[in-house]
Amino acid sequence: MSESVYYLEYITADEERVFLRFDNENDRDGCHISLDMYKVQLGPVDMQVLLGIANKFGGQVARPDGENLL
Repeated sequence: MSESVYYLEYITADEERVFLRFDNENDRDGCHISLDMYKVQLGPVDMQVLLGIANKFGGQVARPDGENLL
């Protein structure tokens, strides 16, 4: 039986498009909620913020060209 993989596509405040990969649906959803809450409460989500939040939820971050960032 294959394991499920969950993806989240996100565009940072500086318009950089990335894909986040998670092994767990709850981690993906938690990351998405945290990114949106940060944006509303604290301001724009730049790459540094995105990487920090993705790391908290065990996500892997890659650019569309496949370059891994986290």
